[in-house]
Amino acid sequence: MTSSEAVERNNGSAGFTLVEVLVALALFSLLAVLLFDNVKFGLQAWRSGSARAEAFQRELAAQDVLRRLIGNLYPMVLGEGAAQHRIDFDGQAESLEFLSDAPAVSGGAGRFRFKLFADRQRDRVDLVLQARPELAVPQNPERTLLVSNIDRVEFSYAGRGTGSDNAAWSNHWQEQTDSPGLIRLRVLMRPGDGRNWPELVIAPRVQADVACVYDALTMRCRGR
Repeated sequence: MTSSEAVERNNGSAGFTLVEVLVALALFSLLAVLLFDNVKFGLQAWRSGSARAEAFQRELAAQDVLRRLIGNLYPMVLGEGAAQHRIDFDGQAESLEFLSDAPAVSGGAGRFRFKLFADRQRDRVDLVLQARPELAVPQNPERTLLVSNIDRVEFSYAGRGTGSDNAAWSNHWQEQTDSPGLIRLRVLMRPGDGRNWPELVIAPRVQADVACVYDALTMRCRGR
């Protein structure tokens, strides 16, 4: 075998053919697509999990705020005399208005008037909390969205001296001489919604208006 024939044979057996290169490129492209899809799926799953975790934390914070505010509601007496005596508290089936301690962000000074209600719009219902200082002009209260895009909200009230298991619940508490002993809040989600709010049953801690004008005859407050 001559040297030229050996060189030609070596050149023919070295490297890859064009078909082999094309097959390798096709396989590499397929692997790259699969890898990219897996990475994309992982990012989407991570973002979805992070969003659910953040929403869960917001819901826990909202529930804690409601427990504190409703638990600290202040039963301020309004009206003069026993016949006109009533508590500054308005409880309805889808809303609740009451006085309670100022939130921590305001410095904790004085009381605020809170209104918790179902804000009904065209195609959605939100649970919203309004707040303004007790003595402020009732204009442009601060609004906080607690839960968005729900089915409905249900408030109910029970008198004092009863437990949550044997309480006689009513969906209204208005023009009453005493604050309710128990307040129940249910937030119901739309069908197919994976969120689940627990039923909140809260017992107000303050049972009397300590700043009222006491009437010895009726043994009640006479209001301001």
